[in-house]
Amino acid sequence: MRKVGIISFAGIVGTGLLLRYTIVPDEEKMLRSLSPETRAIYERNKVQRREQHDKIMEQMIESAKSDQPIWKVGSGNSTDSKS
Repeated sequence: MRKVGIISFAGIVGTGLLLRYTIVPDEEKMLRSLSPETRAIYERNKVQRREQHDKIMEQMIESAKSDQPIWKVGSGNSTDSKS
């Protein structure tokens, strides 16, 4: 019974991985399928998203140095409209 369970589990996981790699396109395939205008917008926004990500990571690193929770240490420059 245990052997059947392990084989079934491996089959399910293997099928999931196979489907993921055959159905889900990678970033390069998606970019090739975009129109040139949309690709230019994507590239322009990619730089902005990267800068925003780097800024958030810097804030997290600074907050990690403190013993207080991140919401108390934060600089107050939230991107939320709730601040």
